[in-house]
Amino acid sequence: MDELSVKRLLYIDDQVILAPSACGLQEMVNKMNNSFKKRGMKLNVCKTKVMVFEMGKSMTEYDLLIEGKKVELVKEFVCLGSMFTNDGKHDRNIERRVNTGNKVNGVLLANMNSKSVSRQARLAIHNGVLIPTV
Repeated sequence: MDELSVKRLLYIDDQVILAPSACGLQEMVNKMNNSFKKRGMKLNVCKTKVMVFEMGKSMTEYDLLIEGKKVELVKEFVCLGSMFTNDGKHDRNIERRVNTGNKVNGVLLANMNSKSVSRQARLAIHNGVLIPTV
């Protein structure tokens, strides 16, 4: 890992840019924006967010500008289903995933208890087997 330096994570139309300093991040964002403009594209400042990873509860004030417009500073964001927080901890991500699982289990339980679902279907759901009906 010492030789690996990740600066950007790309997925479809989403990007995560990592930089060791505020100046470095501003420089990378400027280059990205210039590259977009050359290709006739425009960066959506309203959908762009910046987060400073740091220990503790305080949040460093930081102004990232794109063509003079300030980018919103956030404490957390979700990328590809995982929540990232500015303190680098994983407890909020775990809590979010557990809550999502609980909601799904609640829907399954409601379906299992529904009178409109046949006994055979309920048993199939209970056993983790989906039996297609014709």
